[in-house]
Amino acid sequence: MVRQQHTCEIDQLLKTLDALIQLSQASFDYQLVLADIWVKAFLELARELAFYQAKGEKIDNLRQFLEVWSSIFDREFAQKFRSEDAQAIQGKFLKVAMSYWLEQQQLLEGVPKMVELPSCNQVDESKV
Repeated sequence: MVRQQHTCEIDQLLKTLDALIQLSQASFDYQLVLADIWVKAFLELARELAFYQAKGEKIDNLRQFLEVWSSIFDREFAQKFRSEDAQAIQGKFLKVAMSYWLEQQQLLEGVPKMVELPSCNQVDESKV
């Protein structure tokens, strides 16, 4: 019986580690999407600033700069996340994150049993 319990605990630990590896992979893929957005936004910002300079216009303060930057970033972000691949990557990341969370919760629920701590019910019953 004890051997079977340890086997179940090891199986749960392995499931949790597998879920963590999947989360790391999905997170990396998602970070690549975000990095692509940032690179494109910076390139577009550089083009926009060059366009301002070619017209002889200036950005006089931080507020104007942030308005230009925000407009470009919002446009690039919205455009990228309308694509089916980006939506699939984001969906996979969220799905894998939830799976990891569930596996982690199951693993943590088993820790008190492994160290032979009484459950809340056992403690409550001992007070009666």
